[in-house]
Amino acid sequence: MLEQELKNIWNNSSKTAQISIETDRLVMEFDTKMTNVQRKIRKRDIREISASVFGILIFSFFAYEIPFPITKFSCFLSILWFAYVIYKFRQSNKQNSSENLSLPLKEQLTHKKQLLQYQLKLLNSAGYWYVGPSFITNFIFIIGLGNPTDYNWTNQIAENLLPLTVNAKVGTIIGLGFIYLLVIWVNKIAARKEVQPILKNIELIQQQLNNSN
Repeated sequence: MLEQELKNIWNNSSKTAQISIETDRLVMEFDTKMTNVQRKIRKRDIREISASVFGILIFSFFAYEIPFPITKFSCFLSILWFAYVIYKFRQSNKQNSSENLSLPLKEQLTHKKQLLQYQLKLLNSAGYWYVGPSFITNFIFIIGLGNPTDYNWTNQIAENLLPLTVNAKVGTIIGLGFIYLLVIWVNKIAARKEVQPILKNIELIQQQLNNSN
């Protein structure tokens, strides 16, 4: 009887040690992947916020300089959209930076899981909150461009840059459509290849920790 109990204790302790070693390996791999992803998120957030600030300045100039009413209206819509983008990425950056390493491993994993779930939703829904509004405001901007002579407007730089003819407008809209589709595709790829695998790692580590208790 005693011999069998000792064997059971030995087998259970061996399994526990094996789970512990496996968990440690998973945690090390996870830390490396998570650090890389968080670094990419931080760079992306800063890049998007900076681009949005620049966009606000550009479209503020357009709203002041361009005389066409519909295009002016689209500029104000674009400025509002840029402000919303800044808000979204500031929220992302804030969440990405709010770490407390003094917390137990389980709580850290829960926090990182919430962070990644937020990023997954952000990437997968980019077509709705990022691409869609931007395409609409740019579409209105282009359609609203008229004949400069009707408004006695002369600005050689703007006239050379803006698509004022019908063919130029159609070509620009089609080009923007392809670019925005590419943006959606890139975000979907990032969600599937970078975020989802780490989420699965977290769930696996959480399962291992539960089994070791």
